[in-house]
Amino acid sequence: MRITAPVADFTGDGPGGIPFVDGAATTSDPAVIGYCQGAGYTVEPLGDDPPDTEQHSEQDGPADTTSTGRSATRSKRG
Repeated sequence: MRITAPVADFTGDGPGGIPFVDGAATTSDPAVIGYCQGAGYTVEPLGDDPPDTEQHSEQDGPADTTSTGRSATRSKRG
């Protein structure tokens, strides 16, 4: 993906350490891409990047936080 910084002429390390030159950088790191999308950077596919067709859903519900350890009600041996 091509990432364009909010500051057009920025040169230096950007999010995740990706190197920007004259306000532009490229990366395939999904974490950096996600951060940049939410932080005001312009994110667009390169000519060889497939379009993002993956649908993200929050309908899976909350993560399971149930412990798989021993039950607290189990008696202790002495």
